[in-house]
Amino acid sequence: MKKVAFIATGYIVKYDGVSVYTENLLREFLSLKRDDLLLDVYVSKSAKDLFVKRVFDGGVPKSAEMISIKDSGALAKIIDLQKRVLFKRDYDLVFIPNPMPLFFTSGKRVKVIHDLTIKRTPKLFSKKMHIYIDFLVFCMKYFDDALGYISDQTKGDICRFYNVKPQQKEMLYLPNGIPFKVMQNARVDMKEIYKKYEQKRIKFIVVGRINRSKGFDRLLKFLKYFDLYLQKSDFESVVVHVVGKQTHETKSILEGCSFKNIVLDFLGYTDDETLNDLYKKSHFCFFLSRNEGYGLPLVESMWFGAIAIVSDIEVFNEILTSRYPKFDDQSGYEEAIKEFIEKIYNDRNYLSFIFGLINEAVEREKSGYKKAAQNLLNYLYEN
Repeated sequence: MKKVAFIATGYIVKYDGVSVYTENLLREFLSLKRDDLLLDVYVSKSAKDLFVKRVFDGGVPKSAEMISIKDSGALAKIIDLQKRVLFKRDYDLVFIPNPMPLFFTSGKRVKVIHDLTIKRTPKLFSKKMHIYIDFLVFCMKYFDDALGYISDQTKGDICRFYNVKPQQKEMLYLPNGIPFKVMQNARVDMKEIYKKYEQKRIKFIVVGRINRSKGFDRLLKFLKYFDLYLQKSDFESVVVHVVGKQTHETKSILEGCSFKNIVLDFLGYTDDETLNDLYKKSHFCFFLSRNEGYGLPLVESMWFGAIAIVSDIEVFNEILTSRYPKFDDQSGYEEAIKEFIEKIYNDRNYLSFIFGLINEAVEREKSGYKKAAQNLLNYLYEN
């Protein structure tokens, strides 16, 4: 009999990337797990009911036990989790879907690193944050049994910035993928998608935190240029739907920003149904990030038939291949993206080519979470 502690205390009611990863990986893990496996799932008290509803479809199986953790504050949560995990010292594996300060457990311990944007763009993060992340990764490198990574880019960054050598440290490929909340929706028929680009209207969507790391300043730079272009174009309306949390950078990024021909629609947090509908109706989805570990909104938007406008970073080459057009600081965003949009609307063959690449990427990414669950199970039973 094997026993696993699945630490889901990073799961929050208003989902973020870690929450989506956690629930999808666990769902796939449960679908593959063997009869000789018992599971303890640690989850924050405030998120427990939602977690059970989404992951277990409302009913927890007999082989799994839900353990609620205090969430009155970050420190209280960490202390309560550490005490409870230590109290149960019969685990074969303690799995944590993100880096967090959990240091004393029985069995093997695996944590997952999603991205190292902090190392790619160090000036965008505080000194305290650098110290905290360095401390967590140091502990993972020397005290955890294996390091999980969600993409080849993340693996490369772990090795590069923290001198982790795969031949000396076990590294598990636990990829991200297209979430079940997306795949439970049928894909939009290509004929309907093509019709969107016959109308002289544009709906953009951007999903993520409103900061420089996510490239929101790059987006605004393009929109200012595009706003002037629209004065002479025959587009009837242009709307940009912004779905994401505001940050301490948001005010300074948006300061003095106004458009004559573009409507900025700030939506904040949205539920699944609303977000999926926005993806369906959008013509383009912006991903001008300076770095990503994966890019969940990218694969979600492509499932629903939106065309991605992406920065030239490694992980987007990983997902979309080098054949897909990308944009960078050297070539410039303004004119290059404008020309890309014009070509989409004016060249049907090019539109078909782009959607061919998108559909290929969607097919590859559909199995991401299943691969992650299988690799985690293999690690459990082979070690």
